[in-house]
Amino acid sequence: MLLADREIEPPEHYEGKVLFFETSEEMPPASEVFYVLRAMGERGLLARFAAVLVGRARAWSFARPDTDRATYTRAQREAVIRAFDKYAPDTPIVFDVDLGHTDPQLVIPVGGQVRVDSPNRGITITY
Repeated sequence: MLLADREIEPPEHYEGKVLFFETSEEMPPASEVFYVLRAMGERGLLARFAAVLVGRARAWSFARPDTDRATYTRAQREAVIRAFDKYAPDTPIVFDVDLGHTDPQLVIPVGGQVRVDSPNRGITITY
């Protein structure tokens, strides 16, 4: 939807909000993760978020049983860091949050209240 310019608000709409995402249960390559985040950065979106929660990357699949999980996960993390280093270097990023297609799984409602406490390494979600 982002790349088709649909369902995206102007950058100022996201000011001070917390972005949360997962890469995908389809296990995209790190380059695709970077390209999507780059598109957000070029639109001025990434710099508007107060913090980012990144779901733990799914690193296994019955269709791809030979995936080196550690290498795949590291590449996913590096793609996110690379994009934020370029477009929003001061934004706190919390990796490996149990959201999305993972087990265990936290429910994070869109529009709920999230507080990211970087110094104390805590996240509070109010439903």
